[in-house]
Amino acid sequence: MTEVLRLVLADDHEVTRTGFVALLAGHPQFEVVGQARDGQEAVDACERLLPDIVILDIRMPVLNGLGAARILQQRLPALKVVIFTMDDSPDHLEAAMNAGAVGYLLKDASRDEVINALQRVAAGEEALNSAVSARLLRRMTERNASGAAPDTLTPRERQVLGLVANGMSNREIGEQLGITTGTAKAHVERVIGKLGAADRTQAAVRGIALGLVTQS
Repeated sequence: MTEVLRLVLADDHEVTRTGFVALLAGHPQFEVVGQARDGQEAVDACERLLPDIVILDIRMPVLNGLGAARILQQRLPALKVVIFTMDDSPDHLEAAMNAGAVGYLLKDASRDEVINALQRVAAGEEALNSAVSARLLRRMTERNASGAAPDTLTPRERQVLGLVANGMSNREIGEQLGITTGTAKAHVERVIGKLGAADRTQAAVRGIALGLVTQS
């Protein structure tokens, strides 16, 4: 008899969650036992339900998917993390891998591709989108050849970047560090500029990818 693997699915769009559940409906190997609308709900659900695999979107409120992945890898190291996203950037793939993900799927994947990837993850293998992986490999090769690196962040800016990566708002960062919201905002904007990012989410992704965010 085939062992049924228990999944928790986290995505802030209900239609995506419904579609994913429907995609796996009737498959004897997988069962979605819990759903979450944000990263914190995903962490709570995984700690309560102890699934075999968690499926995380990257861009979610409260706590993004990368922050959730890092927390879950600390608290539930046996849990297998799969990122399910529209983001086909090698930055996001590298950040996901650094956060502990063993799978990276794009939302335009076919049913067979999703099931195959989940089966590979369940068997202890990695399942990474091949096109994104190829771009990441090329970028890493170019980076190593050029020796390029972002501007150095100050210790405070690294601290702020870590809080951004965990999904905190400017107000929450200010409260955490004992500074005003305006000062926190200024720190965040400098970090975004130094990393050449378009927004705080991209800054968090690049920070994790470049090893600038310390995983406690």
